[in-house]
Amino acid sequence: MEQRLEFSEYSLFIKEEGTGSPILMLHSYWGNHHLFDKLANSLKVKHHVIRIDMPGHGKSGAPPEDYHFDSFANILHQVMVKLNIHQKIIVIGHSMGGYAALAFAAKHPELIEKLVLMHSPVQQADEPSIKLRNREAMLIEKGKKELLLQATIPSNFAPGNSDRFPNAVLELYQSASQVNEIGALRSIKAMNTRSSYLQFLQRSPFHILIIVGEHDKVYDAAGQLKDALTMPKAKILRLTESGHLGFLEEEDNVLDGLNEFLKVKN
Repeated sequence: MEQRLEFSEYSLFIKEEGTGSPILMLHSYWGNHHLFDKLANSLKVKHHVIRIDMPGHGKSGAPPEDYHFDSFANILHQVMVKLNIHQKIIVIGHSMGGYAALAFAAKHPELIEKLVLMHSPVQQADEPSIKLRNREAMLIEKGKKELLLQATIPSNFAPGNSDRFPNAVLELYQSASQVNEIGALRSIKAMNTRSSYLQFLQRSPFHILIIVGEHDKVYDAAGQLKDALTMPKAKILRLTESGHLGFLEEEDNVLDGLNEFLKVKN
């Protein structure tokens, strides 16, 4: 089922499939819910899969001027209420979607059964990352979005994988084409000002799966692994042939890892 939910300052596109324990999937910057099509098709066999187009992406409306993930966490809670989800949920976030997932989990840990972070650092943005995002914002403001995408989308893959997975590259270009200037710029601001959740995860009451691509050029893989090792309830899935898009580059390994993790008893 597909629907649009309206909130104060937010208009969100939602897709629901399957029955069973609920899974909320949150995609990355430049993405939309379609990037999770293959994962969702497998997970919906045993789960109620809920996918959201993040604000300013896909079919969702642009976020408000003061958009940040802490406030969006309140909207995610309202989504669960409107969808009549009254049990603990599994949350899967990729990259920027992971930041929203972290904010939601920190505000409502009692609602979280498990948390999966794919290529998503748990600390606040560092200076190199902020500078990179600000350069992206400058290009977008100058009307050079297409030039930016031509440079950045192939770099999301491990060496050689953009040639091996042309359909995935095309999917990324298609999803990025739906992101307007306001959505992109306000998402960049939210990413640059995100909070650190390392200490929260170190005392997490629920299990966590950290998925890291060893060839990730967007975020430092070594840093992600270092932080994950300090979390008592974290399991790590290292993808040796992936960059920033392991669920597309090593689809079977990610699905196997997810299914194994979902069997873990809290």
